[in-house]
Amino acid sequence: MSSSSNGAKSKGAAIRESVQRHEYRIPRLMRHEEIAAMPRLRFVKGCESGIFISRERDESRFYSQGLCFHDADMDDLTWEGVSWDEAFYCMKGKLRVVVTDAEGNQAEYVLNEGDHFWGPAGYKYTLKATGVESINFWTTAPVLFTGWSDTGDAQGPAYHQMLLDDRQGLKKSNQER
Repeated sequence: MSSSSNGAKSKGAAIRESVQRHEYRIPRLMRHEEIAAMPRLRFVKGCESGIFISRERDESRFYSQGLCFHDADMDDLTWEGVSWDEAFYCMKGKLRVVVTDAEGNQAEYVLNEGDHFWGPAGYKYTLKATGVESINFWTTAPVLFTGWSDTGDAQGPAYHQMLLDDRQGLKKSNQER
């Protein structure tokens, strides 16, 4: 038994040594203060997002995550879900999502605090004002190979660079914990 156990350990060590090392792809704890301080990407008046897991900052291969902040009177935010699936968790306030399918059929969803919404690719989505300030925790997957530089958002390339620039303190702050 011990010889096969040692063999498995040797194989595991060999596999770990063969994996390409990534400077920023490291396990870490993120505190609320760090998440709240992330640079924000403004989608429309009254709606912006702080992206704290991304290809740029973390070398994330499969998903991005962030917090989206909605003013009570935000402008409508409409996008085509073509590149990724999305999920929202309403942390504070209320979210109103209108979904339109390829034939133009619409459905409206209202998320209260604690509710979760999954939005698969292939639909048009519109987030609308609800009259209350809100925050949602979101996840998108898969991550675009280009990260946030080519999402169609006017600020995308500049935000892409901000996330890359934010890497500089990432490793140091993680080592301090």
